[in-house]
Amino acid sequence: MWEWLTEWFRRKSNMYWIKTDTILLNYLSMIDVRARWLRSREAGFDQAEKDILDEAIKRRSELENSAPGIYTDAAAWTEVYRLERLMALLEPSQNLLGEIRLRLDEALAERVSAEPRLRAALAIAEANAFDRSKTPPELKPGEEPALRALLLEILEETHWTNQRKFYARPIQKAATRRIVWAGLLSFVLFMLPYVWIYIDIYIHDTATVRDVPGELLIGLPFYTALTAGLFGAYFSRLLYIQKYAGSMSVGELKTAREFTSIFLRGVVGMCGALVVFFFLRSGIVEGSLFPEFAALNVREGKVPLFDVGSGRDVSVRQILPSQALALLAIWCFLAGFSERLVPSILSSTEQTLGNAAKGTKK
Repeated sequence: MWEWLTEWFRRKSNMYWIKTDTILLNYLSMIDVRARWLRSREAGFDQAEKDILDEAIKRRSELENSAPGIYTDAAAWTEVYRLERLMALLEPSQNLLGEIRLRLDEALAERVSAEPRLRAALAIAEANAFDRSKTPPELKPGEEPALRALLLEILEETHWTNQRKFYARPIQKAATRRIVWAGLLSFVLFMLPYVWIYIDIYIHDTATVRDVPGELLIGLPFYTALTAGLFGAYFSRLLYIQKYAGSMSVGELKTAREFTSIFLRGVVGMCGALVVFFFLRSGIVEGSLFPEFAALNVREGKVPLFDVGSGRDVSVRQILPSQALALLAIWCFLAGFSERLVPSILSSTEQTLGNAAKGTKK
């Protein structure tokens, strides 16, 4: 009964308990087996090494049997990683090279950024630590500390990477959630005037596009450009977070989570869309891929259908943005989405104007 009440209270208070962490318990069991194996060989240990082994065994037992709420999950994993590094201090010298290679493969699987550097350090340490004139090669006297230090560094880098992932995951989730909401809001803003037009015409059966308030249609192209750039900026940011969160530092993730950073990213997207809007309006470039500003409107058409029951042709009203307005929305979305589009446009324009100025001087 007491255990049931304890478990119920722990769940209600969201209290961490090691006994319910399956992965951590498995890690502790591996440390327990390693400690028992080292205990069977402690005859060759000096007093300092025996003290390290005793401390590791004692702390492992205290950790596993700790009461709910004594440790947070982060603190528990930090202690487990410390115990694993203590075990590395007791690794027999003849096993060091194999253990280092095994841990390097683990670091590669965990995508530790320092893995190439550590592997290069192993090649140098292996060349200096072994006497190749003997068969099989023997570890030179005094070279064991260098290999053990390398093993500890590999473990530290791997543990840091794992702890960073654990710490960064809630930050990434918060940043993703806020960017998704910002993107959803920008999408609603983008669709708002078109939904208004559809609802207004739907309510008034006899209404047409000509009956839509002129004030709405006058500002529609400019509004579409800004909101398309805003939506493109947040869409780009969301994809970036999802793709590169694993390689971003904790500081970068915290910055991405801040409302100020999210707001500024949207402002930058709208500024890029504004630049593209005026660039297209200037008429510097022309062609089928660029909108004609005289045709920026909403058009009404009819879709022909065939009524099987009556055997006669019928049609359905269709209200869509014009091709020019759709092209403008696409260009402005790309301006907000791509960080290189606006700089490349400005660079090419600068080069064109520079060439024109040189031609005038000649």
